[in-house]
Amino acid sequence: MIKSLLLLAAALYHNVDSQSLANSFFAEPGTHAGFVTRLNDKAFDLVSEYLRERTLKFMQNELSFNISAVITENVHFSLVSNRITRFHADSFKSKFTSQNGKGFIWTGSGLNASVTAVYRVDSPTGQSTGHVPLSFDNTSVELLLWTGVNSDGHLKTDLVTCKVAANNVRLQFAASDAETISPFLPHISHFITERIEQTICPSFHSELVPVISNRLLNTPLSAALFDQYFLNYGLLGPVSFAQDSLLMRHRGNAFGILRQGRTRLNDFRLPFRSPPLEVADASSGHMLDFYMSNYTMSSLLFWMDQYRKFDYEISKSAQNNSAISGYLRTDCPGDDICAGTLFPALKERFPNGLVMIKSHTVSYPRLIIRPGNATILVDTRCDAFVQVKDDDPRQGDRSRRFLTASMAVEIKLEEPTFKDYVFSAKMHIEKFTINEVVSLVEGIDKSSLEFLVNALTELILQEEMATKLKGVRLPIVFDFDQRWAEVAYEQDRIRISADYCYGDKCAPTLAESKDATDNMDYYDSVKDA
Repeated sequence: MIKSLLLLAAALYHNVDSQSLANSFFAEPGTHAGFVTRLNDKAFDLVSEYLRERTLKFMQNELSFNISAVITENVHFSLVSNRITRFHADSFKSKFTSQNGKGFIWTGSGLNASVTAVYRVDSPTGQSTGHVPLSFDNTSVELLLWTGVNSDGHLKTDLVTCKVAANNVRLQFAASDAETISPFLPHISHFITERIEQTICPSFHSELVPVISNRLLNTPLSAALFDQYFLNYGLLGPVSFAQDSLLMRHRGNAFGILRQGRTRLNDFRLPFRSPPLEVADASSGHMLDFYMSNYTMSSLLFWMDQYRKFDYEISKSAQNNSAISGYLRTDCPGDDICAGTLFPALKERFPNGLVMIKSHTVSYPRLIIRPGNATILVDTRCDAFVQVKDDDPRQGDRSRRFLTASMAVEIKLEEPTFKDYVFSAKMHIEKFTINEVVSLVEGIDKSSLEFLVNALTELILQEEMATKLKGVRLPIVFDFDQRWAEVAYEQDRIRISADYCYGDKCAPTLAESKDATDNMDYYDSVKDA
């Protein structure tokens, strides 16, 4: 009866707590996921192995318990664990999985053990103490765990209940002890059978539950990308437990940290809404899948643009490089090549000057993801100036605009990788298109500007552009060592699949060792869909 009341109270607490959290952390109804996280049955198999090894380790030492009760009106009995004398490791099996709508379930079966315990009986005739073996065979332990959002905004997994199905539970008192406590033996046997969960569960709770909680879904609801940006992990609803898998739908937009924002969970408004994100029904066959939508990446690009990451300036002051500065001169000696030799009209109009080119975006970047390809489209306005000496020495240098144009740039996301829950890719300027050229210098036109921008792109911009995307940090939902990863561009989404390991299981196989010889970074592979 007491157990039923406790379970009912836990269920009511879970429902009330979830409702409160829904108001605080879940996004408004109708919002589509920015990215989706899915843990598959292969991940649960790894946890099963890990928990089995953990159980074998602590069962070699001690099964801790301290139980007591009033057996009859005047008789008090207590039993305190001492040490394990028998444990059959070969017969013990571990199974970790998820079940529809419930949560995580871990089952340890085939538990055969004997524990030496210290007993004490207090009765009107006196006190009796001694050692007695407690044994049980073919016993199973089941832990039911729920995952929710803590008050501090973290995902956390906690124990709901522990159940034990024990067989052949017995206390084997010595003959001399049995004579002393024989009147109470039926009561003691009944007491131990009724309290078997109090005997076995505490050790499994203390040894396994913290491991599960720390290794699975122990993550905040947002994380820093780099200086100005955060990725919102906020959930669109409760964690969804399916048969042998787990699914979480995240808000998944990147947002800037502004002064008026008091919390990292602020959902700063973007000029576009998240479209539906289609996720395959079947898993990829790997432990973990992330499906990152066009919306998540586009929202990151939006905030990068807000912080002027796609604006650039090419000038003597912006590039601390003497070779580049020489290239920008309108007048250069001898056989040197500079802007003046490439464009004689510029030299004639502005002798002894320095070219300066500035570009700024006119709209936020747009991302197109197709099978095997991810392209960023950036629309910019390009202005070219020449810094010249003023006739009046008091005025110093002056900048004179000599050309204005519109430029559309295509940037490819190349060499995508996923390591330690960070998605990275290099940005490469694939091509640009120049239109609406207005030049104040005769002889400098669209083709001239294309030539100049192409040269400056190869000299300066490509190297700088490659490092702009420093990494998108995704939630650490499965905290084991990464063994393998695959990044694939699919229609309107990026799929990231990964496998994990621990301890000796991370040792590379013979095939992996050979692959490592050919490709040192064998943890990451790229596969076009």
